[in-house]
Amino acid sequence: MNSYPLVTIVTPTYNSEKFLEKTILSVINQSYKNIEYIIIDGNSDDGTIKIVKKYRKKISYIIKENDEGMYDAIKKGFSRGKGKYFFWVNSDDLLFKNAIKDAVNIMEIKNYKWIVGQAHVMGSNNRILNRGLYHYPNWIIKNGLANPCFWGFIPQESVIFASKLYRSVGGIQTRYKLAGDFDLWKRFSQKTNLRSVNIKIGIFRKRQGQLSEDIKKYFEEINKKNCLIPFGKILRLIYSLSINLIKNS
Repeated sequence: MNSYPLVTIVTPTYNSEKFLEKTILSVINQSYKNIEYIIIDGNSDDGTIKIVKKYRKKISYIIKENDEGMYDAIKKGFSRGKGKYFFWVNSDDLLFKNAIKDAVNIMEIKNYKWIVGQAHVMGSNNRILNRGLYHYPNWIIKNGLANPCFWGFIPQESVIFASKLYRSVGGIQTRYKLAGDFDLWKRFSQKTNLRSVNIKIGIFRKRQGQLSEDIKKYFEEINKKNCLIPFGKILRLIYSLSINLIKNS
């Protein structure tokens, strides 16, 4: 077992000057040091590149060119990645300081290929809410039920996976604009199980104007209908609480 394998982290960005610096700092200040950090910028015309260049000595690759959206940028980043594990953090999200260290430690010891940590959300007041550790049965993911109208999202900002797994399914699909992670998880589920681990990894920043607000377009991409009441999330909560209680007893 290699105790300190290389981890590739990709940040896709476009006109992200408002939040990007904090995102970068949360990556380069990780307690785990064997990190390859790649930033892919879609030709921003604000102060994004100025921020990126400020930290260029801590960034492995910087690519500034037109792209076809977030998933195209992520694919470009991972195509350069040499890490044993892959992770992407969006330009407004954050990482806990020990996120990568704790994730790699568990994956190396348990030989996990794909994990998700606790779900954390940051609102406009910068307060961080811990929504807990959710569990995702493989059949839920395989059948496309890990969506807002049933089991709920898998929190992408808290997911890390083996680069071999990523490459074995052909990588992320750039035809998506909002649901590329949903599709990637479905294909991962054909190969292995998602393991829920009780550690802090990422923080999703909830704000106005972000892509994830367009829920109608999201459901169009995954070919499902929106709903008024997500009853499945109640099942997810009960199921997850039961599993966590059993593990902690």
